[in-house]
Amino acid sequence: MELILKGKLENVFKAKDFVNKNGEVESKGKWQLQFMEKVEGEDGFQMVIHKVSIPDSKSVFYREKIGEDVEVPVKAFSSKGKVIYYGV
Repeated sequence: MELILKGKLENVFKAKDFVNKNGEVESKGKWQLQFMEKVEGEDGFQMVIHKVSIPDSKSVFYREKIGEDVEVPVKAFSSKGKVIYYGV
Protein backbone atom coordinates (compact mmCIF):
# COMPACT_ATOMS: atom_id res chain seq x y z
CA MET A 1 0.00 0.00 0.00
CA GLU A 2 1.23 3.49 -0.83
CA LEU A 3 0.24 6.66 1.02
CA ILE A 4 0.71 10.14 -0.40
CA LEU A 5 0.98 13.24 1.79
CA LYS A 6 0.12 16.50 0.05
CA GLY A 7 0.89 19.94 1.37
CA LYS A 8 2.86 23.16 1.07
CA LEU A 9 6.52 22.51 1.79
CA GLU A 10 7.80 25.07 4.31
CA ASN A 11 11.37 23.88 4.89
CA VAL A 12 13.91 21.13 4.19
CA PHE A 13 16.68 20.53 6.73
CA LYS A 14 19.06 17.91 8.02
CA ALA A 15 18.38 16.78 11.60
CA LYS A 16 21.22 16.64 14.12
CA ASP A 17 23.23 13.45 14.51
CA PHE A 18 22.33 11.30 17.52
CA VAL A 19 25.26 11.39 19.93
CA ASN A 20 25.35 8.98 22.89
CA LYS A 21 26.48 9.90 26.41
CA ASN A 22 30.08 8.95 25.50
CA GLY A 23 30.09 11.58 22.75
CA GLU A 24 30.02 9.01 19.93
CA VAL A 25 27.76 9.46 16.91
CA GLU A 26 25.35 6.51 16.92
CA SER A 27 23.29 7.56 13.91
CA LYS A 28 23.53 10.32 11.35
CA GLY A 29 20.77 12.92 11.16
CA LYS A 30 18.20 12.40 8.41
CA TRP A 31 16.79 14.90 5.95
CA GLN A 32 13.41 16.24 7.07
CA LEU A 33 10.56 17.92 5.20
CA GLN A 34 8.57 20.42 7.25
CA PHE A 35 4.90 21.26 6.68
CA MET A 36 2.54 23.62 8.57
CA GLU A 37 -1.13 22.80 9.07
CA LYS A 38 -3.86 25.07 10.40
CA VAL A 39 -5.93 22.96 12.81
CA GLU A 40 -9.24 24.04 14.33
CA GLY A 41 -9.79 23.13 17.97
CA GLU A 42 -12.07 24.14 20.83
CA ASP A 43 -10.03 27.30 21.46
CA GLY A 44 -9.81 28.38 17.83
CA PHE A 45 -7.14 27.72 15.23
CA GLN A 46 -3.53 26.75 15.83
CA MET A 47 -0.62 26.00 13.55
CA VAL A 48 0.81 22.48 13.77
CA ILE A 49 4.25 21.54 12.41
CA HIS A 50 4.62 18.16 10.70
CA LYS A 51 8.00 16.64 9.87
CA VAL A 52 8.62 13.76 7.47
CA SER A 53 12.04 12.12 7.13
CA ILE A 54 13.18 11.33 3.60
CA PRO A 55 16.04 9.37 2.03
CA ASP A 56 19.22 11.40 1.40
CA SER A 57 18.87 10.78 -2.34
CA LYS A 58 15.60 12.77 -2.46
CA SER A 59 16.79 15.83 -0.52
CA VAL A 60 18.00 17.71 -3.60
CA PHE A 61 14.61 17.36 -5.33
CA TYR A 62 12.66 18.71 -2.36
CA ARG A 63 15.09 21.56 -1.57
CA GLU A 64 14.08 23.06 -4.93
CA LYS A 65 10.35 22.84 -4.00
CA ILE A 66 10.23 24.99 -0.83
CA GLY A 67 7.09 27.15 -0.88
CA GLU A 68 5.32 24.88 -3.35
CA ASP A 69 2.63 22.23 -2.93
CA VAL A 70 4.26 18.79 -3.06
CA GLU A 71 3.20 15.15 -2.93
CA VAL A 72 5.39 12.87 -0.82
CA PRO A 73 5.09 9.06 -1.03
CA VAL A 74 5.25 7.79 2.57
CA LYS A 75 4.83 4.80 4.83
CA ALA A 76 3.57 5.06 8.40
CA PHE A 77 3.90 3.43 11.79
CA SER A 78 2.54 4.08 15.27
CA SER A 79 4.73 5.05 18.22
CA LYS A 80 3.36 5.91 21.66
CA GLY A 81 -0.09 6.56 20.23
CA LYS A 82 1.16 8.87 17.45
CA VAL A 83 1.26 8.12 13.74
CA ILE A 84 4.73 8.76 12.29
CA TYR A 85 5.28 9.16 8.53
CA TYR A 86 8.53 8.63 6.66
CA GLY A 87 9.31 9.20 3.01
CA VAL A 88 10.12 6.35 0.69
